[in-house]
Amino acid sequence: MKFRLGVGLVAAVAAAALFTGCSSEPSSPGGSGATGGSDGGQDAAALVQQSADAMKGVKSLHFVLAAEGKVPNLKVSKVEADVTNTPTPQGTGTATVSIGGGNTTETKIVFVDGHLYSDVAEAGKFVDYGDGNSIYNISVLLDPQKGLANAISTLKDPKSAGSEDVNGVKTTKITGTSSTKDVAIIAGSRVAPEKERTVPVTVWIADGDPHYLVQAQIEPIPGTTVTLTLSEFGKPVTATKPV
Repeated sequence: MKFRLGVGLVAAVAAAALFTGCSSEPSSPGGSGATGGSDGGQDAAALVQQSADAMKGVKSLHFVLAAEGKVPNLKVSKVEADVTNTPTPQGTGTATVSIGGGNTTETKIVFVDGHLYSDVAEAGKFVDYGDGNSIYNISVLLDPQKGLANAISTLKDPKSAGSEDVNGVKTTKITGTSSTKDVAIIAGSRVAPEKERTVPVTVWIADGDPHYLVQAQIEPIPGTTVTLTLSEFGKPVTATKPV
């Protein structure tokens, strides 16, 4: 039996990054974020642009996607994977998938050669789910034009909200808004054009250069959140087509 599970990602999900000749996590020098106001807004806008530029160069990474509440069209509550876009998008990881009736199942996912394979229907038996949209499409995450770099660059009215450590990385927290269309890669939830609207978005950007996106959170609808946490930028990632 082949499950039909609707979604959209990663955001999300799974093409990560392997920097040419570099595999370190974001550096985290001191320096706190601005604290709002017009100057803070200008600083935030500049940092957002620097982060968008930095993410365009990412070739691989590790990510964790976590959803809280009932997010429309999102059939995963968690995805954790390693992804790369070099030489082509590929990745491997796990996902917690809704299978109806309030039930979930843990499944392995492998993205290779443009196809997402998962054993969601039967443990150990992998099925080809095409581009992965029916579970969680991880192939566009690191696409410079459609992925995270683009999603960051669309953040409107960015304002600094202080400094926070995220998994040991010093970051500047920035709040703003984006359209549901622009952040669909983070939300993993696609919205029809006529239902497109503005949603709150918060990003945490590394203080150290390069200013990678370390975490992003959106509120698709009131009472729900989708949080994407990134790490291990530049790690080697390989995926093999399941037998």
